[in-house]
Order: sequence, then structure tokens, then C-alpha cells
Amino acid sequence: MIQDTDCKHPVVTFALFAFNQEKYIRDAVLGALSQTYEPLEIILSDDCSTDRSFEIMQDVVSSYEGNHRVSVRRNRQNLGLAAHINSVLMDSNGQIVVLAAGDDVSLPERTAESVELLCKNPTATSVLMSGDVINEDGRVVSEKIISKNKNAESVQCLNDLLSWTHVTFGACRAFRKELFKVFGPLREDCPTEDTPLLLRSLIMGDNILSPKKGVLYRRHDNNLSGVESLISMKIEKIYDQYESDLSKAAELGLLNFSEVKSIRSWMKSDLRARIVSLRSLSGSRLSLSDCFFIFRHPKFDIKQTLLLFFKNMKLVK
Repeated sequence: MIQDTDCKHPVVTFALFAFNQEKYIRDAVLGALSQTYEPLEIILSDDCSTDRSFEIMQDVVSSYEGNHRVSVRRNRQNLGLAAHINSVLMDSNGQIVVLAAGDDVSLPERTAESVELLCKNPTATSVLMSGDVINEDGRVVSEKIISKNKNAESVQCLNDLLSWTHVTFGACRAFRKELFKVFGPLREDCPTEDTPLLLRSLIMGDNILSPKKGVLYRRHDNNLSGVESLISMKIEKIYDQYESDLSKAAELGLLNFSEVKSIRSWMKSDLRARIVSLRSLSGSRLSLSDCFFIFRHPKFDIKQTLLLFFKNMKLVK
């Protein structure tokens, strides 16, 4: 699908979402304000934190003298991730949206690089950049390079998802706002925006994967992708979101019958893969059926398969 973004100087929304992240939010806000792209609308939004996240955001912005249009907002009550994103996007004016978390740090060229790639690739709906992984203290501990080619961008399409060769990195995603205009807001009970936005973007077009680093992605105990968060997550709600978006795509003629059938098959297999992984993370013993599933499933590489297998053997003993 060809996009209608005005690529001369599209207005871009940089949306930073915070919730109880007072330890990291100052660096996250400074990263947002450091963006070199113009014209840029920056929305710093707090989901009714019980700590000082909101006050710190206000304090940092109070001394900002740059050209970006910056607003700081706070929800009157805690909305949860999906409803928080819906609320901010409803108030945004950008044709392109850059998402940022309150515990990560966006590098200055992140927005500019993302916009350039979307403008160079009119059939692309989303850009994912690479990044360095940092710990609680901000020290780089590893890197995440998502492009198949470490020296150039690569293109990811729906067939990559269906063949289990896809990648996603929600910490450094930018997308055309059309993804929300076409599919509507996220379901409020959906616990994550990452993979639903991945599916939406691949239904409507391509993803551009860039080896350039756009973020310092922080890993700590309270990450949404941390073990405890994953174990407590209601993952079935993610697949309710997939089904809702899939039905909308079929209704609009964005997918044919065969593609809808293939995506539903992928959804069913991916759900079981997540459930098996969560069982292992929670320390539960895997059934023989689960073990056979892991060995056959393309989502698990050899290293992951062996780790799960030997962990399960210890539980058996």
C-alpha cells in the first residue's frame, strides 16, 4: 500500500510514555529533547505515576530552550499501556509517530533517520532501528542489531512473519500514523503494543530494518519484557488484538482469504510457543508434548531448544 505522507517536511510526533520510572526518566526526556529532526512535536506523557516521574519531566522541560514543540501531560488515573498509547495518539498531530519508553534513551538522530527511511521507502509502514543494550546504571552490556545486513537496511514483509524469520524491536520503532487510522485504537486489555504494531505494519506494507543505532535500550528487573512481567502478562489478550486487526484487514480487503488463513495458523502456533516459553520461565515442568513442540517449532533455535530441554530435565530430576 502506497503511503500518503508528505515527505518534504512531515510533522512527526515523538511520544514518550512514562510510569513509575523516576530513576530513568530524566535521561529519557533529555534524549527526546536532543532529537535533531524538525518539525517535531514532543509529547511527554505520564500514566498517573505514584513516584516523581511527572515532576521530573516538568523540571527538565522547564529549562528547555530549543525549537521543538513540547507538551507534558499526566493521566488523571492509570490507564494501562494500550489505553495510554491510544490517548496520546488521539492528541498527536504527526504523520509519523516515534514511540519511546521512559526507561530508554533515544539517540539524537533517531527521528531523523527513521523519517528518512520512511520517505525513501513509500511502501514501508514502519521503521525499526538497532540499539545498544544498557543496564540499570547506563552501562552498555550488549547490542541489538536487527537488520539482516549489518552494513545496510533490509526489508521485512508479511512472508517473513509467516515463515518465522521476522524480528521486532519495539524500543526503536517509528511508524506511519495510518496504522491507527486504518485499524483504530488498540484494545484496552492488550498488554503490549509491540507485536500488534508489527502485525499491523506488515499487513499494510513493509518494515525497514536499520543497522544504525537509535536507542539505548535499558534492561532491568521492572521491564515490561522482564521475566516477572512476562509471566504475569495475559498473553491471550494479545491474540484477541491480532484477531480484531485481522478481521478489520479482511473487511477492508487488505488481505485475501489465503493470507487470512495463513496468519491465523501463525497466530495459533505463536500462542502455543509463548505459552511453552512462559511455562519454562515460571519453573514449570514441560510435558512431553511441549518438548516435541519445541524441537519442531521454527521459533526456537538450537540454543533455545537445548536450554529449555536441559532446564526441563533438571526439573524432572
